[in-house]
Amino acid sequence: MTGLKSIVGNLRFYHWIWMLLALVGALAVAMPRILSQPQIYYATAQTQFDMQRYGGIYGLVGPARTGLDVAISDAAETLRQNALARRELRLGLPTFAVSFIPGETPGTVLVRGVAPTAVEAQTLANEGAAELARQIRAAGGREILRNMLGWELWMALDQQALSLNEFDLLLREIVRTQAFPMSRDLEPFSEPRSLESMPREEILDIARALESRYDLWRFAINTRNATLDAWCSSADHPAREAALATCATNDPKVNTELIERNREIARMRAIEATLRYLLRTHDAAFLVDQPGAVQRIVATLPTSPEPRYTLQLIGLALGFGLLFGVAGVAVDRTAHLTEKVQEIWAYRELIRNLVMRDMRTRYKGSALGYLWTQLAPLGMMLVYVVVFSVLMPGGIAQFPVFIIVGLLPWNYTAEAIIGGTRSIIDSAALLKKVYFPREVLPIVSVFSSLVNFILSLPMMFLVIAYVQWSSLGYLNLSWSVTYLPILIIIQTALLAGIAMFLSAVAVFFRDVVHLVGIVINIWFFLTPVIYPLSNFGDGMGVRLIRWFNPMASLIEFYRETIYGAAVAVGQIPTPAVPALSSMLRVGITALVILVAGYWVFERTSGKFGEEI
Repeated sequence: MTGLKSIVGNLRFYHWIWMLLALVGALAVAMPRILSQPQIYYATAQTQFDMQRYGGIYGLVGPARTGLDVAISDAAETLRQNALARRELRLGLPTFAVSFIPGETPGTVLVRGVAPTAVEAQTLANEGAAELARQIRAAGGREILRNMLGWELWMALDQQALSLNEFDLLLREIVRTQAFPMSRDLEPFSEPRSLESMPREEILDIARALESRYDLWRFAINTRNATLDAWCSSADHPAREAALATCATNDPKVNTELIERNREIARMRAIEATLRYLLRTHDAAFLVDQPGAVQRIVATLPTSPEPRYTLQLIGLALGFGLLFGVAGVAVDRTAHLTEKVQEIWAYRELIRNLVMRDMRTRYKGSALGYLWTQLAPLGMMLVYVVVFSVLMPGGIAQFPVFIIVGLLPWNYTAEAIIGGTRSIIDSAALLKKVYFPREVLPIVSVFSSLVNFILSLPMMFLVIAYVQWSSLGYLNLSWSVTYLPILIIIQTALLAGIAMFLSAVAVFFRDVVHLVGIVINIWFFLTPVIYPLSNFGDGMGVRLIRWFNPMASLIEFYRETIYGAAVAVGQIPTPAVPALSSMLRVGITALVILVAGYWVFERTSGKFGEEI
């Protein structure tokens, strides 16, 4: 107790101020996120299937991908497409989603619905379980149908004069139009299969396989129709097909797209006719809750929302703030950081003048001057939009916004690191003439890049306003944009640490200057600037990128606060506050890199005069 009193008594006034600021800062960062937690309900349904019939679905059908994975993926995509068709754009958001969780018991999959209301959560879970049941049956039906189509192909090639019934003719139409593509090419099959000799479960599986393929053709046709309407402005035309035909005569691209669409319509009709036959003659309707080889166990209506743990989270935020404050005091008392900060602060006019000199030098002799801070990233954004939206369509909603929000922070990073690495070498003459804290030079490089970054933000918001007003009719920003200064502070601390480290190393190893440019280019592609990291799932590789590449997380934070999570075209991204745990992890990483970079710089700065 005496030792604790001694430590507390030795704290200076600014230490107490620092700890108070740490507590207030932790609350300021955490409270909006804590208080804005949405009320959500969870409901869980089940899809159960007979392992004797469908046990093979657990087998691999691709690299680390089972048949069940494919069925779940197909079910999720069907749910998404159906939601888009009824203009339900929330599906896929963290607060309105369906997830599929294979059960511990083989033959069971839990389907969880998440929604703001109990009824919506129950509906999502039940719809997801029903769709998965259909896809599991479809997986079994595809192989049966493959054999039946193979038999029809065999008979057609054998050219035997056999009497064909209606179902045979329908199957041959599917073969002729290639309406049911398989993962493996269709091959002649010499053993006949007839509906009359099949168990009812197999007929139901065939019907579900046809339904699944019908949906895929329907989705593909809708996509092509949307493309054609965009090219020909025919969406609201009273004679739409005639307008498309006229447009196709003048544009080969439209003609090709129209031909492909018409082929897909023929394929969909072949599937539809076969499905109608089964429904009419064998009563093969989809009764998902009826006991059978595959069935759904419906979700119960949740009675209460998930707890939000508001008080616990506030206490946790205060705990982290206190820990951060104590750590800062400990570092200061060990390394005498306050004295160094005071020394650097005494040279604040020098820092300001050097930053202004750097900005003037950068645009000296340029006709456009400051406008290049707007035009350069805008030009790069247009390049990426053309490449990824036109030449390589990626299907990300509001893609220009997605790109620009990630590109500007990355440009800040690349510019600060490259400039910071050369900061000591390029200022050798100044170092020999005047005394000032050597840390000023890499800090000036980072601050110059920071000013450039801040000056480019108005252009970013103009792009956002233009894209969102033209596509949505309103500005889709959230109060989460107020977290932007916090992200900038974290990024600046990270870059200052890297700049101090590299500037010190470059004095002794000049090859570092050239190596940094190469590393920056590699780093760019390891950071989700032009792609969403969510494309790669949430496996260990993605987690490693987030843990060991703080810029990956920072870019995601910028996107989440300004743009939202990446969603497909037709959906609306929703800006939100990043997870506090992730922000804390990146903040600690930035602080560690800042301290480590400063330590290396301090240990080596005394020898700069000998090496320069």
